[in-house]
Amino acid sequence: MRKLWWVALAALAVLVSACHNGGHSQNSTDMRAVNAVINSDPLDVLVAGDVKFTGLTYGSTSAFANFSSGGQEVTVRSTPTHAIFFDKSLNFGDGATSTLVIFGSTSSISALQLADDITSPDTVPAAGNFKIRVVGASTDSGPVDLYVTPGTDLSNVPATLGGVVLGAVSPYAETTAATYVLSLTIAGTKDLLFQSAPLSLSAGAIYSVIVLPSGGGKLSNALLLQQGQSGTGTLLSNPNGRVKAVNAIPDSTPLNFLADNTPLLSNVPFAGASDYVPLASGSHTLQLEASNVPGSVITSLPVQVNPARDYTMVAVNSLAQAELIAFTDDNTAPPVGFAKLRFANALVGSAGTDVLVNFATQTTNLAYKSASSYYTFAPSTTYTITFTSPGGVSILATLSPAELDAAGVYTAYLLGTPSSPQIRLVRDR
Repeated sequence: MRKLWWVALAALAVLVSACHNGGHSQNSTDMRAVNAVINSDPLDVLVAGDVKFTGLTYGSTSAFANFSSGGQEVTVRSTPTHAIFFDKSLNFGDGATSTLVIFGSTSSISALQLADDITSPDTVPAAGNFKIRVVGASTDSGPVDLYVTPGTDLSNVPATLGGVVLGAVSPYAETTAATYVLSLTIAGTKDLLFQSAPLSLSAGAIYSVIVLPSGGGKLSNALLLQQGQSGTGTLLSNPNGRVKAVNAIPDSTPLNFLADNTPLLSNVPFAGASDYVPLASGSHTLQLEASNVPGSVITSLPVQVNPARDYTMVAVNSLAQAELIAFTDDNTAPPVGFAKLRFANALVGSAGTDVLVNFATQTTNLAYKSASSYYTFAPSTTYTITFTSPGGVSILATLSPAELDAAGVYTAYLLGTPSSPQIRLVRDR
């Protein structure tokens, strides 16, 4: 009987030692991971050399993994190539639950540890309420404000949380559980970067809105992360893309640009370039009409608008043979202190062109109705941009001086006819 008493006592001691801070094993911690790196390979996350998560794609959230607390080496690598993007010792609290947000660019990845506490008196919302915070993980959006509103109109309401920058975490805001729209804007403005569909936000829940970068540049996506072991991460893709218009038809009157018979941009003159306007993501038919003959479509183009992406609609050729083409724009920020520039050939009847900047060749044999890749330049007010025939045999058009500002993204268009070519430099960001 005495032997059985000691066995029972030993078993109880093991049970007690295995329970710590809400069910964690003593000297252990729980962590999950979020991939907030646009255009990255799927990612593996290793802790002390042991793979905890594998194949983590952009916008996805892993399950939780348990491992020893304290200082641990955390490695983020490419799943297919095992190239290492991040390797650093991080500290994990005993019995803590956390989320590792992997963010940055494919050339420079960082990681941010979020406390996933759902038991602290400072964290738990009052009865009938929820709490929400913002995590900056977009390399392109700049500081952002969050609005939590019953509808989409932000005109007369203040931001719920404001000025959250890359790599930062806001304090919590608390409000009554209900159905809300989440909106992200450029800090201090109503300039929308993202707006969700109505979402049911539950009483007692604690949420993090992670601002995600997009392939387009300015617009963002978002991830709604619910804290706690049973919490999930939901990718909220932007419902919109953006489009702008360029009229490269030299013999045209001003033109209207439409999508699915709905006007988007009106009275764009030859060599004119519009600002961007939002367009719902999905399949559309872009259309072109003369402003003085509304309702009579000249030409059309089917396109697929992806979430948070930017596009330029270009009207090309002569009016009698008008066409619409669409370029996918990359308005992601250039390296700090630099500008980005691409070139587009919209010269009617062109057989191709070479492009030089300050008399140095940048791209060769750029086909008609096509755009080059982007090039990086230091800012200057005195650039000379030259379009020539293939091989540089003859100069077609020169623009000088051309100004490129730091952080700007530009397209230089070759427009007109062979007898009257011109260059139009358009700032896209």
